Amino acid sequence: MGERIFFAIAALGTISSGVAVVTVRNPFRAAVALIVALISVALIFLLQHAPFVALIQIIVYAGAVVVLFLFVIAYLGERPPNLGPDPLAEYQVFTWIAIIGLGIEGFLALVNSHLPGLHSNPTITSDIGSPHAIGNAFIDQFSVPFEATSLVLLVAAIGAVLLARRAVLGERGR
Repeated sequence: MGERIFFAIAALGTISSGVAVVTVRNPFRAAVALIVALISVALIFLLQHAPFVALIQIIVYAGAVVVLFLFVIAYLGERPPNLGPDPLAEYQVFTWIAIIGLGIEGFLALVNSHLPGLHSNPTITSDIGSPHAIGNAFIDQFSVPFEATSLVLLVAAIGAVLLARRAVLGERGR
């Protein structure tokens, strides 16, 4: 019963800080909310008996990626928004309908699922999350998705640098 309560707290922390990342206007506070979300996900990994993945989650994502975000935010500084009228404002109703529909669909999928551990106690396997099991999974099953993910992250990093450069050059090297 204690694991379910801990999972509920970690899940609530993940969801609420994830919403804060998207809704908070201050970029520093959004980055801090992202750190909280990533740490909450690491706690969920710990509940799944995957300590290696939880540690990597904290070191790589909460430690390195978010610090990189903070450096970019500090480099660009506080800029006043140059916002005109929103061209997509008339379609906002469809966005909310889609969000509510996806929420209902996710809830129904979760309630009707037969996942082990959802309605009964989960079976504990001893090798999930160990460095040996993760290494074997990367080599055997997930080598192509892992490399594709690293390529996507590289393209995103290059895009962020180019966007930051364009913003700085647009303000004459501020």
